Amino acid sequence: MDAVTVAKVAAAGILGSMYVDSKLLISRDWTQIRAAILMQTYHFMRKFKGKLNYLYRFKEKLEAHPDKIFVIFENESWTYKDMDRASSRIARWFQSKGIKKGDVVCMMHQNHPSLFVAQFGLMKIGAIPALINNQLTDAALIHCVKVAKSNFLLFDPVYAGAVQPCVKELSDLGIEIWGYGEHEPSMPFAETVTRDTLSRFSDAEISEEYIENAQYGEPAMLIYTSGTTGLPKPAIVEHTRMNFGGMSYMNIHGVHGTDRVYCCLPLYHSSGQIVATAVAIQSGATLVLGRKFSVTKFWEECIRYDVTVMVYIGEICRYLLSQPFNSAENKHRVRMAYGNGMRPDVWNRFRDRFGVGKISEFYGATEGPSSLFNPNTNEFGSGAVGFRGFLTRTLTGELKIIKIDPISEEPVRDKHGYCIECGYDEPGELLVLIKMGGPLEFKGYYKNEQATNKKMLSHVFAKGDVYFRTGDLLKLTKDGFFIFGDRVGDTFRWKGENVSTAEVAQVLGVYPGVAEANVYGTEVPNHDGRAGMAAIVMQEGASIDFKDFFNFVKQRLPKYAIPLFLRFVPAMEMTGTFKQRKVEYRNQGIDLAKVTPGEPVYWLVGDTYIPFEKEASDQITTGKAKL
Repeated sequence: MDAVTVAKVAAAGILGSMYVDSKLLISRDWTQIRAAILMQTYHFMRKFKGKLNYLYRFKEKLEAHPDKIFVIFENESWTYKDMDRASSRIARWFQSKGIKKGDVVCMMHQNHPSLFVAQFGLMKIGAIPALINNQLTDAALIHCVKVAKSNFLLFDPVYAGAVQPCVKELSDLGIEIWGYGEHEPSMPFAETVTRDTLSRFSDAEISEEYIENAQYGEPAMLIYTSGTTGLPKPAIVEHTRMNFGGMSYMNIHGVHGTDRVYCCLPLYHSSGQIVATAVAIQSGATLVLGRKFSVTKFWEECIRYDVTVMVYIGEICRYLLSQPFNSAENKHRVRMAYGNGMRPDVWNRFRDRFGVGKISEFYGATEGPSSLFNPNTNEFGSGAVGFRGFLTRTLTGELKIIKIDPISEEPVRDKHGYCIECGYDEPGELLVLIKMGGPLEFKGYYKNEQATNKKMLSHVFAKGDVYFRTGDLLKLTKDGFFIFGDRVGDTFRWKGENVSTAEVAQVLGVYPGVAEANVYGTEVPNHDGRAGMAAIVMQEGASIDFKDFFNFVKQRLPKYAIPLFLRFVPAMEMTGTFKQRKVEYRNQGIDLAKVTPGEPVYWLVGDTYIPFEKEASDQITTGKAKL
């Protein structure tokens, strides 16, 4: 074969592989397959050595680079050695209070290095931290301590005002209450663990007997659900989940040991603990910890601490986009943003405005047995929560999207009693196969069998199979991209059609002047189904032309999906992890007696929106007005 022929064959081979890759997106698949191979390899090595415990990941970095900075917080820098010594002291203090391996200790802390000190201290003696949302108080706070079956509450004194009303009931239950955190005030209802107190304990390394030979399912910590639809539930976060999360996010997103990862998300949530901290520890990157998210100081913080990677969740990126131009927004070195919940209408605008070249979205649940990833550098695939090409889907087969009845919220089953899988671009609930005995088997909610069982679905495609219910509606495109639709229960029916609240919110969110939109279905007297309603926050100084607004929406949504009611609010009701609260708005609906005074409601009449007041409400109630 002559050189010309060889060149032609090579060219044909290259073009052929490019064609196959363009059709099947194999190179994208390979990134995830390679990460999975690495995860499994490291996992079995750790299991063989008896080092599955997540704390070993910290110890590995401590042994390799004791003086490397683990976390930067405001004007403080903590090396791995600093954190190790401090956590050993408090570990011995915990032991002096009778805390032992397997005990659950509830922690209520702010974003501060003291949280890591207490958390790692507990983990060193085999105890289980239960990380409580620091925004809770009263019945919700008491509930979180009780459901964790804990006899010990450690809280940052900054939350003394929230804890004090709960002290009597907690004390009556035999729960010991101590303060520990950034400051050391004297409190009448609880003693404070001071630096002076801890200095009396040795900072020598704790014996590994408490952490060695961890088994599948053994909890590293408890992380509570966000409580958007009820009281929070403590989800079991296993050591294997922390390990897999840290390694998969590091490899697929592309976080390196030279990076500085900025996290202003709460450390009581998996976004702070797994997505940010576990990734930083696994990769050897430095974690730059923000006390809380500040929309006006975000980019200045990134510049001050030389941040290269930022972690986002929910509406953070939308809030940043809503701000007027700030010269700092183009002077940072942030090369990648990774996280979950970036809306499609924000995605490309965020990348273009702030010059963040890579957006790496993921989809997953704290307790879920699998995740999706979408590392993205251009408009192809932007807005998708994950990607799995033909090759990955063929090799794994663990993810299925099934048809759901929007009214009952239950799976649609065929004549044989099995679930029906959706086709391409058809929305349905995402399920994940639960592999019994596997490293990421769904372990459910701590000592809550009823809540655990509600998340499991049996006899899905075969007798005896079991799947995890995500509670989310997604669809799969032919290219292998997973598109988020809605939460099951948020989608509503109107005029016989299913309306996706997320789809409508995306349209409203790009109308000039709208800072944020929260869409939900509201009950209307004398009408079947639920009518579309949106709570809207306007940008500062912006006004709205209702006729223009209607025409804008009309061009982008089917008639049945156009919101019939608008409610203007000064700020959106959010959870501590930046998730919109819908339940309160949905329960208030168009009942003017329940709507907060000063939050005007408008309704659609003809081709514009006009004030919805008592006279209009009476017309609907008496059946004189039809929508």
